[in-house]
Amino acid sequence: MFSARWQIDAKFGHKQTAIELMRKWEREIGSQVGLADLKFQLMTGSVGAREATIEAHHQVESLAQLEEFFAKIAKIDAHAKWGKELEPYVVSGTSLWQVFRVVE
Repeated sequence: MFSARWQIDAKFGHKQTAIELMRKWEREIGSQVGLADLKFQLMTGSVGAREATIEAHHQVESLAQLEEFFAKIAKIDAHAKWGKELEPYVVSGTSLWQVFRVVE
């Protein structure tokens, strides 16, 4: 099992807007690619992390499942449009994917 995490930092004063757009992605795009199966969660920085950080957390059984997820969202035109809608609220260059292996 793997934990796939996508992080962005919201521009000052725009964190709530960025969170709302992340929820929009969850409803409108993620729902089309089986996001519910990935135990999706949104998190924000609190203690020991930048308050501006927003993290989308996905739990996947395998790297193949993650690749399948990426392939599916790449085919959805609304995903590209959503990215352009989110961009004005994100600090440029802060987008980061991290994949961790879950130790059981």
